[in-house]
Parts: sequence; C-alpha cells; structure tokens
Amino acid sequence: MKKALYLVLKNVDNTYEALESLKASGFNATIISSESLRHALEEENEDKHFFTLRHLDLHDIHESLFCLFVVDDNRVEELKKLIRSHTENFEKVKGFMFTSSISDYEGSI
Repeated sequence: MKKALYLVLKNVDNTYEALESLKASGFNATIISSESLRHALEEENEDKHFFTLRHLDLHDIHESLFCLFVVDDNRVEELKKLIRSHTENFEKVKGFMFTSSISDYEGSI
C-alpha cells in the first residue's frame, strides 16, 4: 500500500540541505512553492509555479515549500524520522507534516 506524506517547510538556509538529504536517501517528492494566506494578501499576486529540487539553487521561491511524497507504507516511518532529524523536530526548519493512506494508486513513479 502507498501513503502520501504532506510536508510544509519554511524556506530557510537549511531547507535545501534537508531536501537534498531526503533525495540522497532515495525519496522523491513534488514540490510547490507556497506562501501563507497572510503574506499572499499582503503582497502583490505573483504567478505560482511547480519546480524540482534543482530550482532550489536559484532561490526563486516563496516563503515556504509544500512537498508531496508518495511512498510505500513500509518506508513512511523512515521518511518521517529523516524529516524530524533534518529539521530538528521542526525547530531548525519550521514546518509540519502529516500522512494519509492512498486507497487507489496507479502509476510508474
């Protein structure tokens, strides 16, 4: 069975290193640049875009990242442990995560 792990991280200097570590451990995700409702209403509306890890080097992202991981059920705890470690339990890199079961999955990724 597959699970979806949703992760939101504040964009700080250590965010890139945390994501690189997850990638090195064999995990992949879809990453969407995001911002809080408060900031979205305070600033001019800008185009939102999807991007990959290599775009993080460009530092052309908003205040936070939304990451969607689709992983085998038996690897979820490993992923969560890595995230906790690299964010120092969300103290070093602010954010949150949660999981949900995927009842119907098709694909090759």
